[in-house]
Amino acid sequence: MTAPSLKIPKGFGFSLVPKEDWFHESRLSGEDEFAPLMDRLLIWQPRLPGYSYVVSVDVSGGVGADRSIIDVTRVATVVEPDEQVAQFATREVDAVTLASYIDPIGRYYHDDDGQEALAAIEINGSGIATQGELQRHFGYANFYIMQYENSADPRRRYTRSLGWITNQRTRPQMLSRYFKAVTTVDPRTGLPDYIINSPITIAELRNFQAPPGMSLAYAEAASGNDDAVMAGAIAAYVCWTFHADSAEPLNEQRHRIAEEKARQAELAERMETRRDYQNTDISVAEMQDPDYNEEEGYFSGDQEG
Repeated sequence: MTAPSLKIPKGFGFSLVPKEDWFHESRLSGEDEFAPLMDRLLIWQPRLPGYSYVVSVDVSGGVGADRSIIDVTRVATVVEPDEQVAQFATREVDAVTLASYIDPIGRYYHDDDGQEALAAIEINGSGIATQGELQRHFGYANFYIMQYENSADPRRRYTRSLGWITNQRTRPQMLSRYFKAVTTVDPRTGLPDYIINSPITIAELRNFQAPPGMSLAYAEAASGNDDAVMAGAIAAYVCWTFHADSAEPLNEQRHRIAEEKARQAELAERMETRRDYQNTDISVAEMQDPDYNEEEGYFSGDQEG
């Protein structure tokens, strides 16, 4: 999809920084390559009408060690996959203050009814303070509700807990969904089921490894950070829940439709080049004879008189 030019709405506190300026100071000072990307909202696609968005958040302590990550994901449609469209990363913003960054981002990526983006905040540790501040102080209203995947009764699937909880049961669930989405490629479009645009996320994934003999669902950072990976995994899982109860999963619908379009295009191409026996004045036998020259209207080979 070709993204339209970005227009900053008034009242959100955003200002544009040209992409060519992102890395300039870092190259001069020799800092970490991602230092210029900290504390900036990187936007690969602005909010578009007709879509829903998920804001997933991995919260650190804001003390300069781990990073807090705010990811924005456009929820898939029948013709398009889930896609990471924006990201905010910081080492300095504390958990409570982080809510003041989530609020304008979530309100900017609202749906067609004006509803804020669905906020899925990891509430382990200090994340509960972030969510509480966002809900109580800023009046944010659209939060992910944790679900039980092992509930026999779909009506009792939803818990009473707002936010995402990462534990020994849910971590493999979200990582399994995430890795399947980013590694499953549509053979027709060449696109994965989940598109990653952030260089921070991509760099973390290169360092994200599973212990020997274990599946990727149990992977972790070999060294350094995994905050962007975890924020992306939360988003992928939450996006999946949008369509999990469909008779046919959305990614399979998309693949099936792509296959059908390809078959129709191939059939149309064959019909254009096919000899039409019904609308010609020569016989079927003549059209099937390899020595018959259709343009000249006579046999090019030697024929008996």
